[in-house]
Amino acid sequence: MRLHTLLPLALLALTVPRGASAQTTSGTDAAMVGFETQSSEGPERHFMFNAGGGVSFPISDAGDRFKTGGGFQLGAGFQFKRNLGVMAEYYFSGHDIQADVLTGTGIDGNHYMQYGSVNAVWNVMPRSPIGFYLIAGPGLYYRRVELTEVAGVAAVPYCDPWLYYCTTSVVPVTEILGSRSSTDFGLSGGVGVTLKVYGDLRLYVEGRYHYIFGPSFDLPEGGSRKADGQYIPVNFGIRY
Repeated sequence: MRLHTLLPLALLALTVPRGASAQTTSGTDAAMVGFETQSSEGPERHFMFNAGGGVSFPISDAGDRFKTGGGFQLGAGFQFKRNLGVMAEYYFSGHDIQADVLTGTGIDGNHYMQYGSVNAVWNVMPRSPIGFYLIAGPGLYYRRVELTEVAGVAAVPYCDPWLYYCTTSVVPVTEILGSRSSTDFGLSGGVGVTLKVYGDLRLYVEGRYHYIFGPSFDLPEGGSRKADGQYIPVNFGIRY
């Protein structure tokens, strides 16, 4: 009688731990799968950065005076939600000056633009391998023009707001040569396309439109004109 009583109890004792162990293992595996999925998607809130470079296209009046140039951008910010963040950014570009800006003369020189901006970034489809984002915000723009040579004449009537020099009379070339600059407020907005590399690390291509509210110059024929600037940089690089 004792043997018949003890044998089922022994079998039950051997069986119960195995079931509990299997259940614990299954729960652990499920938790690990969930952790890996969350890790691959990245955290909801985190610091952001971007680094890239590309070409910069002056357009409108700026495009009539400056050639297509190249530049680079650096940014850092914080993602408050998976689809929304704020990015502070620095950008630099360099351009050659069009040789025929002044009629009858040849000009040689350079144009540089730098800006610092604060932008809102809205990520569309943030969990998709291929996504895109919208970016826009205000900035402070510094533009500098360096004239190194004015060929063909000793004196010229020179008035061009986008070269930051305008006079009502003929001036010697030596007075025109040199560097002039302006610091102004501006706005920008654009769109970027991203390709997921690992987690939230992505490759990106971005195009953005910049409008700069430039200084005003009095014209020799009367009236005034503002040296507003318009640029479209297209950059590619990495962002997180």
